[in-house]
Amino acid sequence: MAGHVCNTAESYLNRMSSMLGRLDHDAIDRYADVLLEAWLRDACVFVFGNGGSASCASHHVADYVKTASVDGQRRLRAMSLVDNKELLTAIGNDLSYEDVFAHQLESFAKPGDVAVAISCSGNSPNVVSGCRWAKKAGMPIVALTGFTGGTIGALADIHINIPDDNYGIVEDLQLSVGHMVAQRLHCRVRDHAAGNGGRKAS
Repeated sequence: MAGHVCNTAESYLNRMSSMLGRLDHDAIDRYADVLLEAWLRDACVFVFGNGGSASCASHHVADYVKTASVDGQRRLRAMSLVDNKELLTAIGNDLSYEDVFAHQLESFAKPGDVAVAISCSGNSPNVVSGCRWAKKAGMPIVALTGFTGGTIGALADIHINIPDDNYGIVEDLQLSVGHMVAQRLHCRVRDHAAGNGGRKAS
């Protein structure tokens, strides 16, 4: 396993605590605001990543569609690009694994849609390819990364970086970012429905 590995629960929690203190709160709130803007214009949010980041992408989408929903209001349209195994493996087998996200974005994305890329290294070739396609298409890009952010961090409009090389800690905090964003989005949609434009989220 590449990267730092903790040998006790205490060392893991201490390391995670230090990373919590380095999260960019403003960037996380801006991420939620991008999703609110997508909701307002009925745009779709496409989330993607590999391995643990693929699981994180699916979890984010579940929270953005369900947890962030407000009774009586239409829900955010969000889609994980890792969940159609038939399409994913067909593109990987018949074209290339590097194309699995870019090909889907080319198939599904419309102007005004949003791309959310999740990667520990920030350098996974298929995630980079997806971000490059999104950039050319003019899609806003949010990147959640670890390590030093890699290529997708440089491509993103909003970059949320956990500057650690422990995969577990990076993935734990990326999942937490999704929870933070879903709850803020719920508050923004709730307040918008109350007639104040979502300005009083708490």
